[in-house]
Amino acid sequence: MAGESKDLSDHQMYLDERKLLIEALRESSQSFDKAMVTLASGSFGFTIAFLKDVAPRPFQNTLWLLASSWICFAFSLIVILLSFLFSQKACREQIEIAFAVLVNKETKATPWGTATTICNYISIIALVFAVTFWCLFAYWNVHFTS
Repeated sequence: MAGESKDLSDHQMYLDERKLLIEALRESSQSFDKAMVTLASGSFGFTIAFLKDVAPRPFQNTLWLLASSWICFAFSLIVILLSFLFSQKACREQIEIAFAVLVNKETKATPWGTATTICNYISIIALVFAVTFWCLFAYWNVHFTS
């Protein structure tokens, strides 16, 4: 009897901890998504202001750096938006899978969680390339026009 009570108590502690960790994961994921969108779109806007106010007549041979950074910023935003859609799809499928496991005792995997993770990493990489291209563009157009 005492062992059974301890098992139930341990199980409840596990469920409580799991619930807290799932909530923390959700909040972390939302913060990451917001940060990526803010960084990519804000940086993109900053490059436009820089071009207008600091380097209105950039060197022709550096325009490819600016174009590359804009492409990478846009790509980063598109990929993070795709990750939102994939995440929603993963959640919907996981709800169906959990129901199938509970009712029919069948297991099934969903690829949408993996797709979401891949999109997040691609978005980070695209943002790093965008910032790198823009920094090179800014350096060339500030350093050599002074």
